[in-house]
Amino acid sequence: MEHRKQGRGRHGHFIGFWARLNCEEMPVIPAWIVHSNLNDPRKIPYLLVWKRESDGKIMEAVRLTCHADGYSGYVQLKRTDGSTAVLGLVWQPLPRNGGRALLMFCPYCQAPHRLFYGWEWDSFSGWSNRVRSISWRCRSCAQLRYSSEGGHLRGSGRGAIAALFRSFGNLPRPQSWLPHVFTSPEQAMEAGVLPAS
Repeated sequence: MEHRKQGRGRHGHFIGFWARLNCEEMPVIPAWIVHSNLNDPRKIPYLLVWKRESDGKIMEAVRLTCHADGYSGYVQLKRTDGSTAVLGLVWQPLPRNGGRALLMFCPYCQAPHRLFYGWEWDSFSGWSNRVRSISWRCRSCAQLRYSSEGGHLRGSGRGAIAALFRSFGNLPRPQSWLPHVFTSPEQAMEAGVLPAS
């Protein structure tokens, strides 16, 4: 059985479970966006942009280009710093009605998945809330967890107000951090993502 090495903080103390980050807080590329690009008759690249909700700051941007022939192909993800990741594509047959689902191969575990993440916990910083940009990979390879993993979604805290919130039951499941998808520079300029030229 494989055991993961536990992270340590700045002074050599174990960081523990609180250093594990939730996948809902990381930029994610779902297979359905790649599928939309494959089905686009214009065969153009898409611009994917992740903005922080609190202040609207752009946290990540990727140019997505698909190349497919029949039952295989690949997707190329190019960041603004020039780094490029290539993920293989495969069509998985579904058990009913002859349908099929598009999946992408993780370059680390070589398994097909529907979701790929671009950040992971920065274990070198010694802080629990620091992340760093990584080559796109699946949730397991990025060492991310679901927010409900290890327990149910309950409000935390002490006191009467926290007890009141807990009495209403579980918190809603957090939504994944999906990108804004732009199919033209004009769309991105209208949304204020690209400067008007």
